[in-house]
Amino acid sequence: MPAMTLPQFLLKNAREHPGASALREKEKGIWQEWSWADYLAHVRAIALGLVSLGFRRDDKLALLSDNRPQVYAAMVAAQAVGGVPVPVYQDSIAREIQYVIDHADAKVVFTEDQEQVDKILDLKGSLKKVERVIYEDPKGLRHYRDLLLMSLEQLEERGRKLDAERPGLFEELVGATRPEDVALICYTSGTTGVPKGAMISHANLVSAIEGILQIEHYDRTDQMLAYLPPAWIGDTFWSLAGSLIVGCTVNCPERPETVLENLREIGPHFLVAPPRIWENVVSTVQVKMADASWVKRYLYRWLMPAGEEAARRTMEKRPLSLRLRLLRALGEFLVFAPLRDHLGFGRTRYAYSGGAPLGPEVFLFFRAIGINLKQVYGQTEAGGVSCVQRDGDIKLGTVGKPFPNTEVRLTETGEVISRSPCVFVGYYKNPEATAATIRDGWLHSGDAALFDQDGHLVVIDRAKDVTALANGTKFAPQYIENKLKFSAYVKEAVVVGQDR
Repeated sequence: MPAMTLPQFLLKNAREHPGASALREKEKGIWQEWSWADYLAHVRAIALGLVSLGFRRDDKLALLSDNRPQVYAAMVAAQAVGGVPVPVYQDSIAREIQYVIDHADAKVVFTEDQEQVDKILDLKGSLKKVERVIYEDPKGLRHYRDLLLMSLEQLEERGRKLDAERPGLFEELVGATRPEDVALICYTSGTTGVPKGAMISHANLVSAIEGILQIEHYDRTDQMLAYLPPAWIGDTFWSLAGSLIVGCTVNCPERPETVLENLREIGPHFLVAPPRIWENVVSTVQVKMADASWVKRYLYRWLMPAGEEAARRTMEKRPLSLRLRLLRALGEFLVFAPLRDHLGFGRTRYAYSGGAPLGPEVFLFFRAIGINLKQVYGQTEAGGVSCVQRDGDIKLGTVGKPFPNTEVRLTETGEVISRSPCVFVGYYKNPEATAATIRDGWLHSGDAALFDQDGHLVVIDRAKDVTALANGTKFAPQYIENKLKFSAYVKEAVVVGQDR
């Protein structure tokens, strides 16, 4: 794969496939589409609009928004002029938003609507470095007179004017971007202290996507659903970097509340979700089956065990008996295929679970109904994903094997460390944390794990969360909690057992 930056991939896609679908969003019940030429036109206008405001190389653009075509365009626009997008969790409390925007030295803030604008204006006194607040949706903002505010439409108009005055400036700026430039700052969740800004370069993201492309097959005709927070590396890995590099179509839901409905409409070819979403889907199916007709309940309870046993035997590479093959075929016709279509997975080739361990019962459920669910493993500091289960070599309870371009080892204490071109640049304004995380070229994850006899990585838990009973027996609370949450009657569980 050529050494290119994400804006350079956008130029390539717009040049080679200008009319192909790049981004789609459902608005007022109708899917609106951006072609690659449209995508480029918006990025060009936003980028030059930012330049007209004094936004320069290495400046930071903070973003508070749900998944919208405009937010991805704004991120690429910042990158196009050598700047750095800093997505912020849109549901964060005021203190967290203030910390990230201030710590990142954000010069401009991109917001989706009035709700996000109000959050920023309430924090105005503590955001001394912010020079401009851009809003995408003007609804409810007509009478706002704060001088910080500017609509996205006004910004793009400024950009188009500068483009007319200085033709070729955009291409000049994009041409000056380098693979080693910081493409993104993702702030970690802060579970081990205050959030840290992980600086991820274009080369990191391209290498990570290149790693998974050596294992899985994606092409320009693929559809994906962007519904996870843009501030999470799992979204930017696929919806931003993956879509630009592969050239596939990103679909943005109408609203967060319509994600499941939009999922059924789109039928994405691949989907990534954290375990809680897969767990919620299983719970929803179980509840609905409990209220279904007696015929449906009977078929589900009769054929699901056969599907699970067939899935288990297939993963263990054991033969299926004639009876099991017949039951699986019957289940496919009567239960599994209709259920996949109802959930929106009718044409899904790859479904991924990442961000935390997934309970084996939940994993087996999706494999049983014919969804190619796989566990992935990675971290923000490794570009998103570094291990994935391979087709034909999936083992229950593991996260598969490392990417071909990634080395993964375990320390004497069982901590996962990795080395690859995907490893991040470092933490923004935190050289001490960077030095503690990257040692002798190896990225220390803080996760406890082991390798099984076939070289599959088994992640136990965060090393700090692995605890011990009074007799010294070690256990991972999260593993037991996942077992409990498989029940339709258990939404959340907390295991306590330290020194007991």
